[in-house]
Amino acid sequence: MYYKKINASGTSQIHLGSNQKHVDCLDPVSLPKLQHPIQEQTLWRSLYYFNLYRLIVGVAFFAIGISGGRFASLGARSPSLFILSSLALIVIATISLYTITQARPGFRLQSYFQFGMDAVLITLLSSASGGITSEIYLLLLVSVAAAGIVLPGRISLLFAAFGTLLALTEHGVSYIVYPFVAGSYTQVGILGIALFTTSLVINVVVVRLKQAEARARKSASHLLKLSKLNELVVANLDTGIIVTDRQGNIQLSNDRARNLLVLDGVHSLAQASSGLYQRMLAWENGNDEDATIQFTPNGPNIALRFVHVSEHADTSIVIFLEDLSQTERQAHHLKLAALGRLTSAVAHEIRNPLGAIGHAGQLIGESPSLNDTDRRLVEIINQQSNRINAVIKSILGLSRPHMRKPLLIDLDEWLSNFKSVFVQTHSNNDDLLNIRPIRQQVYVDPDHLHQVMINLCENGIRYGDTHKVTISGGIFPENGVPYIDIANDGPNIPAEIREKIFEPFFTKESKGTGLGLFLARELCHDNNARLDYVDTPEGGRFRIQFHHNAHAAA
Repeated sequence: MYYKKINASGTSQIHLGSNQKHVDCLDPVSLPKLQHPIQEQTLWRSLYYFNLYRLIVGVAFFAIGISGGRFASLGARSPSLFILSSLALIVIATISLYTITQARPGFRLQSYFQFGMDAVLITLLSSASGGITSEIYLLLLVSVAAAGIVLPGRISLLFAAFGTLLALTEHGVSYIVYPFVAGSYTQVGILGIALFTTSLVINVVVVRLKQAEARARKSASHLLKLSKLNELVVANLDTGIIVTDRQGNIQLSNDRARNLLVLDGVHSLAQASSGLYQRMLAWENGNDEDATIQFTPNGPNIALRFVHVSEHADTSIVIFLEDLSQTERQAHHLKLAALGRLTSAVAHEIRNPLGAIGHAGQLIGESPSLNDTDRRLVEIINQQSNRINAVIKSILGLSRPHMRKPLLIDLDEWLSNFKSVFVQTHSNNDDLLNIRPIRQQVYVDPDHLHQVMINLCENGIRYGDTHKVTISGGIFPENGVPYIDIANDGPNIPAEIREKIFEPFFTKESKGTGLGLFLARELCHDNNARLDYVDTPEGGRFRIQFHHNAHAAA
């Protein structure tokens, strides 16, 4: 089955069959379901329109014939032949309109019949109106031109020859039937030359048009492929792109921009982000000193870049939004990779002599002749050897990639299980952890999250006044990012060392390695999360922010 869709311009689209081919039509007539190329469907339409022209000509001639009056020489020689020929033209045109819409019989058979009957009926109408001197013969030029458009070149020349032969036959018969015939065979020859010339010219024009159409179709296909490629590239860029006019009306945006800046249902840049709109106006005025922005209090820093599409005054502006957290993460991974290679090499060189020192210390400690002072020195050697060995293990752990296996976990359920395991290793003191409901789900590697939480909770217990830790969390309403807070009641970390606490080997304890928080932040990065120390009205705390696209409400 086929159906017709009328668009806003008044044209209609005909969807043909399961292949979803369609033809734009300017009339309300539904074409049949055809299994032909688009070019042949265009020829069917051309033939249909030409039959409308035949019908109009036939009705006009029939009205002239039955009017009883005389319009120039139309029907002057034989009014009855003129009326019958006009009526035949009407009938054939009407039947042809129906057969075209049904596409039965085939296109060429219908074309041969219709153009052949055109030549015959136009010859009869001309004969009824005075023969070769009648203006009606000029209609043969229209038929031959139409045949040249819808039929191959040699076939259209055949109709030109057929029309010339009919005109020659009609003129010869008129000499026999009518004693005083106007015109001469020269006029018939001129008509034949005009028919062949028309056919040849139309054929040349049609060939050129088809070549131009093929080039245009090829160019359109190439442009369509490029357009789809551009859309695919822009849609998958890590950089957000917004195209806006000078008034801040958003014309285009990609998925990354819509994620960074909530644009669903928003068409104005000022409505989406007044800060970004003000930065754009400042850039227009030549002030581009501050090229970064933070859309939400807990969101990432975004680097801005503005570019004019062209040099015209009313040109659009392209805004590039680059998430600096990704750039920082990449730089951090490069730094970590270099550090891992270096420290791994150093750790391997240290481990062998360290093993020898530790083994020698154990052997000395087993000697029965040692006094208390010597035993204390041997104990110090063993303790420090074990400490260095722990540092080496941590360094080697940093140099190995952390294979991530994320799962969708319910934070309340997971934290409940974590608490039961944690308190078992801390004298079964259930008061160590106070967990408040979070009611969120996140995608994260449970083992990695366990390591991070172990480190943060032990630090919180160690440095808190009451040696207790409170775990809370939720979701930021401005950007939908879920988070976990780990807090104690101890003093806040001084501002001057807050950024240093995440650096490797930074510690305030003589027994610490300085790698715990560094490793915790790395594990969070590997899970597309962030670990920071933040100040809140309730006090300082460590906060884990999960990826804003990797959660669902519980």
